[in-house]
Amino acid sequence: MIKNYSDNLISWTLFQNFFMNKIHIVLIMASFWTLFSCNNKQQNKNFKLQSKQDTIHKIVSQNIHGEKTKFNYSDFNDLKNNKYYDRFLADELTVTTGKIVCTDPMYMELGLPQSWIINKGKYPVFLYFGLEEDYKGRIAYSELVIKDEIPAYWEFSLIKENLLADEFERKMNGYYPVENGLSCFTDFETYKIYEQEVKDFYSKDKNANFYSDVLAPKFSTNKHTTVSPLDEEQEWANFKPANSNGNIIMFSSGSGDGLYARYVGYDKNGNVVKFITDFIKLDQTEMR
Repeated sequence: MIKNYSDNLISWTLFQNFFMNKIHIVLIMASFWTLFSCNNKQQNKNFKLQSKQDTIHKIVSQNIHGEKTKFNYSDFNDLKNNKYYDRFLADELTVTTGKIVCTDPMYMELGLPQSWIINKGKYPVFLYFGLEEDYKGRIAYSELVIKDEIPAYWEFSLIKENLLADEFERKMNGYYPVENGLSCFTDFETYKIYEQEVKDFYSKDKNANFYSDVLAPKFSTNKHTTVSPLDEEQEWANFKPANSNGNIIMFSSGSGDGLYARYVGYDKNGNVVKFITDFIKLDQTEMR
């Protein structure tokens, strides 16, 4: 009888220990998921919309350097599922500081960071080729995806005004000039290293051509990798400057030289989820 009681007591003690350990594990897991969920939905305390959002008609009204401008984001709000474009993954962009540059990589005048910052890491860059006759085979949009979701808000992506050189650049903030049929996404730190590399190249030989001698071979390695029937020449390249841990994703500006818009998409908490440059010819109502 005493032995049975002792055995039962031991069994009950073992059961209690097992049960308490299970509860402890569950509590730890619950705490972990709560912490993860909170971090994933963290509010950006510095975020403040600089625009009025018409989510029904998908129109944004934004005041830039004292002038009102509007744009319609219905065409690029959900590019991943837009049947008028073919989505192509170019490569991943290595972000070392969180400050993003979007400019003509040969123009070298507006290689300045956007006013927002993202976390360091690697993010995919997608190119969207037109499927309709009026834009068939050309890159209509390039997209840096920070988080794969449809933004709650869109705005022109701006450069801080104190970084801009003159009144014209401030008035045209949100747009950038392309003079060589090229654009790019890169981290600001990487861009500065690249900029110095180009300067050093020309200091050795002023008659040389950085695009022909250095960049063109990079573009040539990616011939026929896209759906575009036009990629006999330049479409995209992943260029890695010497002495840099980052890279530059370069791509053709679909309509060639011109003035093109940059847009940034935010989630409901004010965190950047998408960054887009638009190569479709501008509608006159969007010009300032």
